[in-house]
Amino acid sequence: MVLKFYLLASISIFLLNSCSNDDGGSSGTLAITGISKSVIDDPLVEGDRQVDVPTDVINAGNTYIIRGSGFSTLKSISFNGLETIFNPTLVTDNAIVINVDAATPYYNEMDEMKLVTNIGTLVYSVKVRPPFPSITGFPINPTPGDIITITGDYFLRPVVNFGTTKVEPITSSLTELTVQVPDNIQYKSLSITNVSGTTVAGQSFGSAIYDDSYTSISDGYALWNAEDPYNDAYTKDPKQGSKCISWKANQWGGLEFKVANSKIDLSKYKGIRVSLRGQNAGKIGVFLNGSDAIKPSYSFSSDWTYVEIPFSAFNNPAELNKISIQEFGGKVGGNTIFIDDLGLILK
Repeated sequence: MVLKFYLLASISIFLLNSCSNDDGGSSGTLAITGISKSVIDDPLVEGDRQVDVPTDVINAGNTYIIRGSGFSTLKSISFNGLETIFNPTLVTDNAIVINVDAATPYYNEMDEMKLVTNIGTLVYSVKVRPPFPSITGFPINPTPGDIITITGDYFLRPVVNFGTTKVEPITSSLTELTVQVPDNIQYKSLSITNVSGTTVAGQSFGSAIYDDSYTSISDGYALWNAEDPYNDAYTKDPKQGSKCISWKANQWGGLEFKVANSKIDLSKYKGIRVSLRGQNAGKIGVFLNGSDAIKPSYSFSSDWTYVEIPFSAFNNPAELNKISIQEFGGKVGGNTIFIDDLGLILK
């Protein structure tokens, strides 16, 4: 969602601010006059969002607007020697909108951008820095005082926050941190800031129903067909953490997740989140609290698909005690469905 938003913002800026050359020709002079970051928005600061901000630093994995002339016959663009794929529809003679490849090298490199066009080649000096941090796993329902491990990437001089509470890492590497969990974390989010920017985890503390295993706000599960092959500690390719659920669902089969309703203040949440992938692309139907009067469906592919299920789709129930999903692909033989990061979404 964030990447789509950034791209749409970039396209809008491109259309409004760049000078196009509709006949596809070139000005004859290959030059760069400036670089702007399409969007700057610190997720920890309300109301600071800016668009089209001039910069002299390129952070891999982010979207930029390069302005100048002679770009209309662009053949390739690379940063520190790694070519980034560009969309020709986002290139005119005077502007290029591009999302810089997240794998762009940045350590002890030449700090340069190289453009190759039909009218020549231009090497331009610009600082190239790493992407924002990525967060791929952490215990979502920890207890204050626990020592936890956070996994991800680009943890360069990391600053770790639980909500607004800063904690010092106990150990730190590029891909792993250990920290001690502070008090008062319920309904707050984990964020990590590196030398390039800040990333906020998509899950709030205390919101997980399944996270490597069933959590304290879960009352377990039930299968409509007890003989369906089922494994809630499947270790191959989890989405969050180190394990996920593997369920061989028969055609129209069902899996129920029981929730400890007394442990949830449902007024704090707006819906349910879950990540799904299948042996084959498919679809599930979802209904709550054992009632099938309302059963919206959600599609997924063979890659992990993030799904948000709003409570508004179920007329905003006052309580939650059961989440049922039904195999809706309709194919004879059903599908193997992988499930991870099942939990609640804060309002």
